[in-house]
Amino acid sequence: MPSPPARRCICGRSQTPPLCDGSHSTDGWRCVAATAPVHARLFVAAPHNDNIAERLAHARQGVALHRLAGPVVAASVVVITDGAELDLLTTSLGRVSGPRGSPPRQRVVLLGGDPALLRGAFPGSAVESVPDEGHPVLLWRRLTQLLDASPPEPSTEPPPRLFLSHATADEPLLQPAIALLRRLGVSVFVCGDSIPGGARWWDTILSSLHQCDRLVLVLSEAARRSTWCAFEVGAAAAVGKPIRVISLDGQPPPSFVSHLQMFDVPRMLRQRPWLTQEDSVLEAILSSSVSES
Repeated sequence: MPSPPARRCICGRSQTPPLCDGSHSTDGWRCVAATAPVHARLFVAAPHNDNIAERLAHARQGVALHRLAGPVVAASVVVITDGAELDLLTTSLGRVSGPRGSPPRQRVVLLGGDPALLRGAFPGSAVESVPDEGHPVLLWRRLTQLLDASPPEPSTEPPPRLFLSHATADEPLLQPAIALLRRLGVSVFVCGDSIPGGARWWDTILSSLHQCDRLVLVLSEAARRSTWCAFEVGAAAAVGKPIRVISLDGQPPPSFVSHLQMFDVPRMLRQRPWLTQEDSVLEAILSSSVSES
C-alpha cells in the first residue's frame, strides 16, 4: 500500500519547507490535523440495544459509540450483543481503533445464550454471557456485576460442529439460522447443500455424524414422516452423539426421542409474543447448538 502524501506547510514556520514538520498547532495556523481524543471506555451495541450501551456509558464515565461520528479512538471497548444484527455491529466496530493505531482492549457481553455462539465472531476477545429473562432490573444488575469482575481469557476452543436433521420442506424457515451460524464460524451440516454432487448420501451422512459435536433434530409434520430424519437420529445415537430436539409445531415427538427435553417454538411464541416465528426458531437452534452435552 503506498504511503499517504506528505502534508504541506501553510503557517510558514516549518523547518522543512515546503512540507509541514508537525511542530506548529496554534489556532488559525494549524498544519497538522487536531489529534482525535482517546476515549477511556467505549460502549458499543447494535441499534436495538443502543439504549443499554448509553446507560452503561453514563454509569461508567464512558461514551456510547452511536453518539460519536467518524473514526473513534478508544483504549477499551465493551460490546453488548444478543447475537442479532451482527453485521451492523461489525460495521460500527470498524470505526474504532486503539491509541497509536493498536487494537483497543475489547470485551464482549452476550445477553442470554451461550458464549460459544459468538466464538467465531470476535476473534481474540473473550465472550461472556449474562442471563436475560426480559426483566430490566435483573439484567442491569447482572451486567454491572459482570463488568466489575475481571474479564476471562479468550477461549481457544473451536466453534461447535453441528448436524441439522430436518425435512426439506422446512428449509426456508431454517435458512436464516443456518446462515447466521455459519457466519459465526459454526460448521453446520445440512443435507441440501453439504453433500457434494455424485457423493453417496449414506456414506457422507455417516461420516458427518462421526465428525459433529451434536445433532439437532427439527420436528414438524414433514419431519415426523421422514425416514431420513429417523435414520439420522438413530445413527447419531449409535455413535454416542448428543441429540437436541426442536419442535416447530408443538406436537408430541415420535417415540424414539420422547425421552428428550424438547424446545417448543409455539410455546416460546406464546411466552414472548414480541418475537416472530423466525426469531424463535433462530433462538432455538442457536441455544441447541451450544447446549451442554
